Amino acid sequence: MKPNHVFLALILLAGCLVGGCNFKDIDKRVFVVSMGIDKGDGSDMRVSLKLAIPQGNPKEGAEEFEIIEEEARTISDALRKAKSKVDKELDYGHMKVLLIGEDMAREDIYRVINWAVRRRDIQRISMLGIGSPSALDAQKVKPKSERIPSNALILSLSKNGTESPFIVSEYLFDYQRRLDEKGLDPFLPVVEAEKDYFVINRVALMRKNKIAVELSPDETKIYNLLVSRNLKTNMSAQSENNFYEINLDNSRASYKIEETPRGAVLKYKIKISSNLEENEVREKFTRERLDEIEKIFEKEISRQVSDFLEKLQKNKTDPIGFGLRYISRHWNNETEWEEWERLFPALEFEVETHVRIHSAGTVH
Repeated sequence: MKPNHVFLALILLAGCLVGGCNFKDIDKRVFVVSMGIDKGDGSDMRVSLKLAIPQGNPKEGAEEFEIIEEEARTISDALRKAKSKVDKELDYGHMKVLLIGEDMAREDIYRVINWAVRRRDIQRISMLGIGSPSALDAQKVKPKSERIPSNALILSLSKNGTESPFIVSEYLFDYQRRLDEKGLDPFLPVVEAEKDYFVINRVALMRKNKIAVELSPDETKIYNLLVSRNLKTNMSAQSENNFYEINLDNSRASYKIEETPRGAVLKYKIKISSNLEENEVREKFTRERLDEIEKIFEKEISRQVSDFLEKLQKNKTDPIGFGLRYISRHWNNETEWEEWERLFPALEFEVETHVRIHSAGTVH
């Protein structure tokens, strides 16, 4: 390289380092780990930012956080105003959780999702949830087991920590896809704030951009059973004189949609491998008795699944993607979606459950 070319390159590099790159040192940044968006009192939006304040070794439990709030007509304007409340640059590169207030989720959250996917510094793998009674209340919770700000919420929603059958994980990229996809509706986990902890045991099924219906904890477990393989959970059933609990070792659910002269039928097949975990009264468990208990569980699980599917049908929401499955197997693009909208309200459900109880545990 000629000497004058080298000199020119050094001048351009020096100019970039002086200020052309807008680079901020890490000690001049404050990291946003989670964000909450609620309906404002006097404005359209109330944005709350949870800021991590590192103070040494996280294992010592000395981590602290700060929550700043700002109200404005738009989310972007609220974030700009929030910068006046901190002495460092707000960095969203480590933000992993976006909570939406329950009041807003019942009306319309399209603006929130649309803003989040447009921001270049918001990760598409950010986890979404509904804060109850508000996103701000959920952000203020600090469990005693938490050592890093928002880490308890991140571990719960991502299932990297607890593996609960009552928790579902939803990400920004997946919600955006479901928002625009025909035959596949979004869902959001509900994060309920308590005094020193939060409870995540319900899921809100969305009708695209607002809540259609909230599932109970038991219904949430059935939803996870249908969409997950090898769900780690228990199932309950009752006979005339005993109450049983089984622990699932393996589970699998599949379905198909068949069209008959009298209408469309959705046929679900569920296979479960389990062990008997608990019963109320003393009883001798022979192989013949375990076979009888299997039939009790098959009947009960089929009933619960049928009730769950009818609830989806009644509330006109489709988080599993029955409609998407239907139109993907029909080739008339002009009428296939209209045909599914006609079929879904009158869809019949047939659930076939096979339960195998391998043993009664370590007690014989």
